[in-house]
Amino acid sequence: MKADKLKIEDRNIEVNGKKVFLNDVSFENQDLAEYLSESDDKLASLVNIIELGVKTMNSLKNSIERDFTQKTFQSIAVEMKKNLSDSIENIGDEFEKYFNEDGELIKELSENKEKMIEELNSELEKFIDPNNRDSATSKLTEILETEEGKVLEAFEKALNPDNKESQIHKLKENLEKKFTNEIKLLTDDIEKILQELKIDKVTAEIKEKSTGKGATHEDSVQQALTEIAIGDVVERTGEIVGLITKSKVGDHVIELNTGSKSSDLKIVFESKSANTYNSSSAITKELDKAMENRGADFGIFVFDSYERFDKISSLPFHILSENMALTVLNEETGDLPLKISYIWAKSILMNADEVTSKSLGISYDEIIKGLTEAVTQVKKLSTAKSNNKKAYDAVEANETLIPEIRKNVQEKLSELISLLDSDEDE
Repeated sequence: MKADKLKIEDRNIEVNGKKVFLNDVSFENQDLAEYLSESDDKLASLVNIIELGVKTMNSLKNSIERDFTQKTFQSIAVEMKKNLSDSIENIGDEFEKYFNEDGELIKELSENKEKMIEELNSELEKFIDPNNRDSATSKLTEILETEEGKVLEAFEKALNPDNKESQIHKLKENLEKKFTNEIKLLTDDIEKILQELKIDKVTAEIKEKSTGKGATHEDSVQQALTEIAIGDVVERTGEIVGLITKSKVGDHVIELNTGSKSSDLKIVFESKSANTYNSSSAITKELDKAMENRGADFGIFVFDSYERFDKISSLPFHILSENMALTVLNEETGDLPLKISYIWAKSILMNADEVTSKSLGISYDEIIKGLTEAVTQVKKLSTAKSNNKKAYDAVEANETLIPEIRKNVQEKLSELISLLDSDEDE
C-alpha cells in the first residue's frame, strides 16, 4: 500500500497502552476491501488482519536481525582467529629471537657476565659501606642510635626480607636478578661435566665387561710365562679364534716340549682383571671353555689382584680341580705363584704321559707353606705402604720396616725358587 493513497494523519491514530483508536480513518486497498466485503463480521476480520500483519512484521524483523547478528559474529570470529594465530606466531618468533640458545638475550647475558659480577660486587660494597647512608651498616647504626622503645621495631623493619623498603629486600632482589642467569650458566656447565663423568664411567664399565681383561695385565702374564716356561712353546692366543666357532677364550697356551711327536700336552692360561669371576663355579666354567677352545689338558686362571678371589682362597695359588687352578700375578707377589701353577700342571701332565713319565720328588705341602709365609710378608709390605699414605709421621719408621720386609720376602721366594728349580731338574 503506497503512502500517497492513504488519507490518514497522525492525529487520526491514537495509541493508549494496549489500545489503538482509529478516528475518521480511510484509505484505498482493493484486496482488503474485497476481503472485508465478503466477510460477515467485517470488524472481527479487520482486527484479525491487523494482528496477523503485526505478527508477520515482527517475525520478519527478528529474522533479519538474527541473520545480521549471526553474520556479524561469524565475521568477528574469523577475524579474531586470524589475529590470534598471527599473534601466537609473532610471540613464538619473538621468544625464539630472545630466549633460545643463540638468542639475543642469552648472548647479551653471556657477553655481560663479567660486567654483572662487577655490578654485584659494587652492590655488596654499597650494602656494607658505613659511609653510605643507604647501606645496611648505616641503617643498623641509625637504628641503634634511636630511642630504646623503637630499636626492635626499626631493626626488624630494616632486616625484614618481606619489607619492600628494607635493604635486605632490595639486596635480595638484586641478587636474584644477577644470579638467576649465572646459576643457569653454571647449571649447564655442571650438567655437561656430569654427562662427561657418566660417559667416562660407562666407557670404563663397558671396556671391563666387554673384554673382561686389561691389556697391561695380559702383557705381564705373557712376559712372565715366556721367562718361566723355558724350553716350552709359549703362544699368545687372546686375539685368535680357537676350536670353538668365533671364540677367542684362552689368552695364553703353553705347549710342553715332550720330545715326542705323539704327545701333544697343552696348558691354557686365562688372564683376568675383572670382578665378575668371584666364585669357583664361574671360574671353572670359563676354564672349561678355554680348555675346549685351545685343546688344552690343564687350565690356569691368572688374576691381577689377590682381592679378586680372596673369598675363594686365602692363598695366591689355589687348586680348583685335578686339572684347574687359579693364581695371581702383580708387582707385589711377583711371578712365584704363576711359576708354581705352571710347574704343578706340567709335573702332573708329564707324569701322566707314558712317553714323558718320570718320578718327581716335589713336595707341594712344603711349597704351600713357603708360599704362605711369603704372602704374609707381602701383606705386611702392603700395610707399610698404606701407613706411608695415611700418616706422614710414620715415614721414618716405615723406612726401616720396608727394607726388612723386602729382605724377608726375597729370602722366602728365593728358597721356593731354588726348591722348584732343583726339583724340576731331577
